[in-house]
Amino acid sequence: MRRDGGYVTLATLVVCGLLAGIVSTLVLSAQPTLVLTRLGVDDLVTENLLDSGATASAYLLFTEDKDASFVDGRIIRLPTGTVTLQVAAEAGRLDLNTSPPDLLKGLFKAVAGQSLSPDAFAARVIDWRDGDNERTPEGAERSDYRGYGTSGLPTNAKFQSVGELRFLRGLSENDYMRVESFLTVHNRSGMLYPASASRKALLAIPDMSEADATTLADLRGDKDSDERQALVKKYEGFLTDERPTVYRVKLVAHSKSGRIGTAEMVVGDANDSPKGYVVYAWALTGSVGR
Repeated sequence: MRRDGGYVTLATLVVCGLLAGIVSTLVLSAQPTLVLTRLGVDDLVTENLLDSGATASAYLLFTEDKDASFVDGRIIRLPTGTVTLQVAAEAGRLDLNTSPPDLLKGLFKAVAGQSLSPDAFAARVIDWRDGDNERTPEGAERSDYRGYGTSGLPTNAKFQSVGELRFLRGLSENDYMRVESFLTVHNRSGMLYPASASRKALLAIPDMSEADATTLADLRGDKDSDERQALVKKYEGFLTDERPTVYRVKLVAHSKSGRIGTAEMVVGDANDSPKGYVVYAWALTGSVGR
């Protein structure tokens, strides 16, 4: 009976996927910039594996209340293939909306940004996200953006995505690429969680030494270490050991036909949701044929 149920599920997925493809084609005719997912059973199966992995990871993290270390590296096995889950707390990244200026300044210095000074980078992020038109020292408000094809910026509101940083006054594309992987808009506290923060992210902390950053990175899996706890206390106000509530999940699907697909999801707890969690971001990031 389980086998019959599996065939019915796959058939249903195929039909739904084909219908979705037809609708997508109609949308594409009106919006040619949209990317149309290739029609085909292999693609549908792979995307279904990724969807299943995303659901499983969110269930384990928020419904079963499992620690990220329990979910990270886990392989979900399904009749049509496998999905590998890679989980990291989003608090391992600095937040464009909630991290203090000193952390933003430290990050730009740590990545050796060149198009702006660290002070200017932090000031312009602050001017973007605050609710006024008062320029901070080395910052930039709306009058500074006029004439650069960025009318209406900054929004004087929270960043909706890290991608908006591309429009920051004076920031080069090269420098955007340098900082992008260390930033988020889903770190609610704005502080860094040492168990998931990279060494370079840790170096954004004011007065963080190379030795301390290396030690914290080496001890990220040992929360009970006296040395680690002492360092967390030393950099109090920039580090937090509170249990994370938002995670970035990377998924790698391997279908039995040999197709590989990847996706990335940002998911967080949500008491007002029946599921107990909310997906902030979801993107298919790659597909490889047989």
